[in-house]
Amino acid sequence: MGYRILRLPTPTHYLGMNGLGDCLFERGFLKNLPGSYLTTPWPELFSDLDVKCVRPTTILRTQRKNIRMSVYGWHFPPRYARTVRISYTPAELAKGSIITAMMGHFGVEPIFDLPDFGKSPIRSSEPVAIVRPVTVRREWMNPARSPKPEYVNQAARILRKKGFHVVSIADVQDGQEWIVGDPPEADEYYHKGELSVTQLLAAVQSAAVVVGGVGWIVPACIAAGTPLYVILGGNGGHNAPEKITDKRYMNLKRVGWAKPERFCMCTNNNHQCEKTINGFDRKFTFWLDGIRATSPRGHTQVVARERDGVLPGQIRGYAV
Repeated sequence: MGYRILRLPTPTHYLGMNGLGDCLFERGFLKNLPGSYLTTPWPELFSDLDVKCVRPTTILRTQRKNIRMSVYGWHFPPRYARTVRISYTPAELAKGSIITAMMGHFGVEPIFDLPDFGKSPIRSSEPVAIVRPVTVRREWMNPARSPKPEYVNQAARILRKKGFHVVSIADVQDGQEWIVGDPPEADEYYHKGELSVTQLLAAVQSAAVVVGGVGWIVPACIAAGTPLYVILGGNGGHNAPEKITDKRYMNLKRVGWAKPERFCMCTNNNHQCEKTINGFDRKFTFWLDGIRATSPRGHTQVVARERDGVLPGQIRGYAV
């Protein structure tokens, strides 16, 4: 009697990019790749997916901090796993976006959403607005990308005048990361990394609005459906709206952009980009009033729960 050899599918081990924002992008693709292994310092982002997270080796401060704090059970990929490195190179961004570059590596289209991170750690009877102060990080300096800090501060003042409970969130440390200029006016400050990644994203999911420069807040807010106002600085060759978003897979109706009059499309992290935004107060107020008119009771948390086979915020077949 003969025996048939059963060949199991070869698993894939994706070597992720490790940054919080990059991992939020990667989640969208891995939602369509169950059974995968992913090297990431942020396993909490994949807690509701059939993704086995592999502990990375990293020297970056916030990534090492989350690895130490994580209660996630790390996995080891089998030796026979196929290995794919995820990246987006300057050449890829010159031709398209982060999403199109990642799509080329993953080989599938993304579905952007988030797990349910539970109740927000921010408690207020007023609608909560999260602002991200402008910071410089010694490990990965890109001052060209950041907006002028006065625009973030102006937005924070406007939000407070309009009755929002403003919360400023960062993770600064002497000699490692610091705030540029004055910190924004706020009702609460979490500037020393007091919030874990799950608390941070729970706060984003339930916030009425988020304001800041380009960074992890862009994929996080789009995935959560939280209204977001992005204040651009420069370095547009890597950080222009068309480089960091894709309307084919993202609902961008609640995303506003403040763009400098002469938006610099350079790719030099240290370039002295021209960042002046004329009439910023007026532009931000107009956007904010429009968001409040369409969401009079504030943002309702959007989570990645399937209901009757359809995800919240689904558009053109993709969850947002």
